[in-house]
Amino acid sequence: MLGLRAKGQNVKSQEIVSKSCSLFQDVSCYDIFKDFSGPIIAVLIAFFSIRFAFAQLDKQHQNTLDAQKEESKRNTKIELFKDINLLLDNVSSIVREVNTFCLARQHPAPGTPIELSQTDYEAFSAKLNHGLLAVISKVESHEIINQKLFKAFRYSLEAIVYDISDLRFSDDRRLVLDSMHELGSDASCYLYDFQICMQNLAYGDVFDHKLSARVPVDKTLKVITADSDSLDALLNHFSNETNWGKSWKSYENEAKEKCS
Repeated sequence: MLGLRAKGQNVKSQEIVSKSCSLFQDVSCYDIFKDFSGPIIAVLIAFFSIRFAFAQLDKQHQNTLDAQKEESKRNTKIELFKDINLLLDNVSSIVREVNTFCLARQHPAPGTPIELSQTDYEAFSAKLNHGLLAVISKVESHEIINQKLFKAFRYSLEAIVYDISDLRFSDDRRLVLDSMHELGSDASCYLYDFQICMQNLAYGDVFDHKLSARVPVDKTLKVITADSDSLDALLNHFSNETNWGKSWKSYENEAKEKCS
């Protein structure tokens, strides 16, 4: 009895296996793939679509941040230009006053002395140096915007301030007159150069246009531009070839000797 029951179970097992095998034999791999390909492709499309969407959002976010950063930099340059321009206008008016006075004394009306008195020198030098030092301080505190340009401009004005102050030791009143006029003219040129550079920095991208640098007739005269090589040459000139630069180097060397 037990043998017959076991035999019956074996027959059923064989039938199940046989039916299972016949099921897979009747269905090809293509049919299986065809049945499941739709859902699989849909899942893959959804996955990559979501991933692409997040990538696009990240890119748009970064582009927005970059645009905001550039806008902030542009606005900073514009605001700085406005602040500095007020100082430049102020000192430019002082320079014009000094130059006009000196020019009138160099080509005087009958009876007018061809010299700059000590009293006139002290008044004009104090006024001019005060205006130049205000510009120097402002430029130095914002040097990070364009280090070479701002430093070259600052050095040019510091060299002028030094030479103006040094004239107080001269007894040659005509020499003082001519020197004050020359230094005032140099200051006027450098102020103009820097205004051109600042306009290009602040508004060049906004108006898609840049102003040309000053072109002096006398090619030996210095011109401040935003060109990197020219700025290197100017920094070298003001640091090593002017009275201010030489004096500063001497002071620096003396300080190093004392500390060594």
